[in-house]
Amino acid sequence: MATKQRVGGPIVKTLYSFYKIFGYGSVYFSLYFVVLYYFLFASNVRKSLKQYYKNIGEEFSNKKYFKHLFNYALATSDRFISKANPEIYNFINQNRNELLNELKNGSILLSNHFGGWATASNYFKDDNIKINIIMNEAMIKNASEFEQVIDKKNDKNVNIIDLSKGDIATSISIGNALLNNEAVALMGDRAINKKHLHKISFFKKDANFNKNPFLIAYKTKKPIIALFVVLKKKKTYEMIFERININTNKKENEAVEEAMQRYVKLLEKTLKEHPLQWFNFYDFWEDK
Repeated sequence: MATKQRVGGPIVKTLYSFYKIFGYGSVYFSLYFVVLYYFLFASNVRKSLKQYYKNIGEEFSNKKYFKHLFNYALATSDRFISKANPEIYNFINQNRNELLNELKNGSILLSNHFGGWATASNYFKDDNIKINIIMNEAMIKNASEFEQVIDKKNDKNVNIIDLSKGDIATSISIGNALLNNEAVALMGDRAINKKHLHKISFFKKDANFNKNPFLIAYKTKKPIIALFVVLKKKKTYEMIFERININTNKKENEAVEEAMQRYVKLLEKTLKEHPLQWFNFYDFWEDK
């Protein structure tokens, strides 16, 4: 099930060089050639996206396939450009204060491989927000490679909790963060540890989701904030969020199942509205 979805270091360095010399427009234009290569030769990605569109009830076409790849390339480029120059980006959210207050009081920030999720940390800068991102060793290495390219250190409001240090150390770090009323960010649409996989009906077919955020929310009695970062146009993202309360008066399994179903319904709604912005490039419904 797990599939590496990374942009190689040479491509990142080349695009960033274009940005520094010629500006954002040069990167945007160059992406057409990068995407064209994957459009022609990434047969495994094409196959998985055809399955994705079939399952969500949308027609698949070459035009849609190219646009889907382009959105991913643009969101990935924005990831490293926004670290160097966050001021050029615009984030739309009519309930900004409500979202910030949720995170300041300690919550589970539930993200997805959707839209500009990797750019979203810039939205919380200079607001005394501390976000602890749960990552495995490979993801940390990837993030480090981006920082080396742009010659920037980690954001002050972002802390990495390394899963490779073991379950006990990770649990302690997560618990301490929530006790300090800090946010903890996890992915809802992919579980790193197999023991956290949980089947939920997703567009009327079973698929595996990450139940760990919901278990943490149940045990710590903290709310879940499901966040979707929608790419609207160049350098502009819309922040859409919804609070998911987990019922701690119910038994753990029942409460977790109920909250996960609510999250999956939100994901279905978001994908129907923005189908070209989900970036899990493998057969998400495959039973592995």
